[in-house]
Amino acid sequence: MKISVSAHAIDEAVKDFRVNRKVAEEWIRSNLRKARFIANIVSEEGRPSRLFAKNHITFILEEDTDTVITLYPSDYTAASIRTKVENVVNRELRKIERKESATVKRNQLSRLELNVERAACLLRAEKTRSQSVKLAMQARIAAIDEYLTQLNEDIEKIRHEKRKIAKAVAAYIV
Repeated sequence: MKISVSAHAIDEAVKDFRVNRKVAEEWIRSNLRKARFIANIVSEEGRPSRLFAKNHITFILEEDTDTVITLYPSDYTAASIRTKVENVVNRELRKIERKESATVKRNQLSRLELNVERAACLLRAEKTRSQSVKLAMQARIAAIDEYLTQLNEDIEKIRHEKRKIAKAVAAYIV
C-alpha cells in the first residue's frame, strides 16, 4: 500500500504531536500502517473518507486512495472502563451501519419508484390538453421532487450520526 500524505496532515502532525517537520511524513506513514480501520465516514463537507485510529491518533484518509487528509489526537480513555466502553461503542457503530445500509436500500427503492411516477406525470402532462390536468401533474411532480430531497436528507442525517459514532470509536479504540 503506497501511502501519500497531504500538506495539511503534515502540519497537523507538527502542531498536535510535536513531530519534526522533516520526519513528519514518515512518522504519519509508520503510525498509519499500525492503525486499525474504524469505519467509512462522510465528512462535514460531504466527502466520503475512511477513519483509522492507533495510539491516540485518528487518521482520516480519502475514500479511494491511500492519501492521509488529516490527523488529530484521540481523546484519552480510562483503562478500567476501556473494554466496556469499547464494546458499547462498537455495538453502536454496527447498529448505525445496519441502519445506514437499510435506509440507503429503502430510499433507493423509493427513489426508483418515485422517478417512475414522476416520468408518468411528465408524460401525462405532455399528452393532455386540459390545463387543470397539467397543473395537477406539475403539483405532483413538485411534491415528488420535495420527497426525493427529504430522502437524501434522511441519509445525510444518518451519515452525520455515523460520523460522530465512528469518531467516538476512534477515541476509545487506540
